[in-house]
Amino acid sequence: MIQVKYYIEGGFIKKLSIQGHADFCKTNNLDVVCACASSIIIGGLNAIDDDKNYQMTLNSGDVKVEVITSNEHDDVVLKTIIMQLKTLETKYSKNINVKLY
Repeated sequence: MIQVKYYIEGGFIKKLSIQGHADFCKTNNLDVVCACASSIIIGGLNAIDDDKNYQMTLNSGDVKVEVITSNEHDDVVLKTIIMQLKTLETKYSKNINVKLY
């Protein structure tokens, strides 16, 4: 299961952690839930304006983002990533879990 955890402080996303694999039914060795989640995450992080404001680690099945300095644009990007992952969770709740911590 993909575990998504995020932390909000002062109205801004301060931490985002994504770990695990969906283990959804695989066709031709492709997990479509993992593929969707990866597209959401990588596509979203590519929209970050100033990556110097973040400590990020990205490895297969493991993404960690810590915000050093928040700004409106990048916060909207992070909140959009979370909203898209929550949308994925509505259909695949056995494969992805999104929660505030």
